[in-house]
Amino acid sequence: MTADGIDRYPLLSRAAMGAVATVGATIFAISPLLPDIAASFDVAPGQAGLLLTVYSVALAVAAPIVGLSAQHLPRARVIAAGLVVFALAWLAAGQVQGFAALLMLGASAGAATGTVLPAAYALAGDLSSYAQRGRAVGRIVSGWSVAILLVVPTMAFAAQALDWRTAFAGLAFAALGCAVAIVIAPKPPRVPAPGRPAVAALGADLRTVLADAGARRVLTVNLINMGAFYGVYAFLGSELRQVHGWEAGPAGLVIAVYGVGLLIVTRNAHWVDRFGKERSGVAALAALGVMLAALPLLVALPVTAVAGLLVWGLIQGTFFTAITALATEQVARLRGVMTALLSCSTYVGVTLFTPVTAWLYEHSGYLAVGIACALASIGGALLLARLKTVAHGA
Repeated sequence: MTADGIDRYPLLSRAAMGAVATVGATIFAISPLLPDIAASFDVAPGQAGLLLTVYSVALAVAAPIVGLSAQHLPRARVIAAGLVVFALAWLAAGQVQGFAALLMLGASAGAATGTVLPAAYALAGDLSSYAQRGRAVGRIVSGWSVAILLVVPTMAFAAQALDWRTAFAGLAFAALGCAVAIVIAPKPPRVPAPGRPAVAALGADLRTVLADAGARRVLTVNLINMGAFYGVYAFLGSELRQVHGWEAGPAGLVIAVYGVGLLIVTRNAHWVDRFGKERSGVAALAALGVMLAALPLLVALPVTAVAGLLVWGLIQGTFFTAITALATEQVARLRGVMTALLSCSTYVGVTLFTPVTAWLYEHSGYLAVGIACALASIGGALLLARLKTVAHGA
């Protein structure tokens, strides 16, 4: 595939971006809506937070399994199927009356997200050369900024005006629309995946990826970053609502500013290619070491909260674009497996970090959460700084 493939298949790339936006919105949308979900099922907010846990665990489990088994399937077909399952899960969630049933459907949505995200990231790699990979990845992962900037506040206001069930029903229909666009979009000629039939190759493919030192380092750094990111983000909505006495709508609007910063970076990701993907990732992690420690102080005033979230989006968008581009090249012939493991590492990080930061938030406050996650980011920067050396076998 030539370097301009992302431009020669615009509907496919935009539909993939929309897929990332819809499934990616879930974990961001749940945070400001947790008080409403808790009230709906008459459970404590802490118990309602289990919805995030089961969603993340299901995604972390599903991503490598689907990534391995779907390595020999067309990526567009995998994305569309995942979107349909995702939509059906949230439509059904709007009808249940028991919290246990909601958790089961949340897990189903998480598993579907674990199908969609790796395939969408791998598609970015298929449509570009490594020299242009940052730009291609930026195009598709800008769906995350759309999720935060547009989808999350829309859902927050829908939940405030109507209820959270209606908000998630709207998300489900958006996912179905993206699935239709994926199916009808012109696609590049399919290049058969190398190696043995999928079932026979599962174990060998996984061992091949995990045996690569560069791949292991990329996955570890991504786990640290995303755990630290969500450790701070998970309680951002609650902190804003508590400090300022806001409802879900205003909190969602302020959080959406993060998406502005993310959008600026991902839509101009060519500079990540120019500056260097490794250097961009290391610099972003080092900057997060400062930003995450400062953010809990900045949320005390609306104006500083907005400024802090904008800068956070710029920095995190730089890291996410760089690490995804690096992941697509570590074991290039098994790109789908590597991106599946990247998504897995993301939600393993969320699952591992969130209980710790929840304890810190409850016992020591939001500032302690920010400092702990800032230190983790600095550790990630030190690890990523050695990626080139490791990749060349030193």
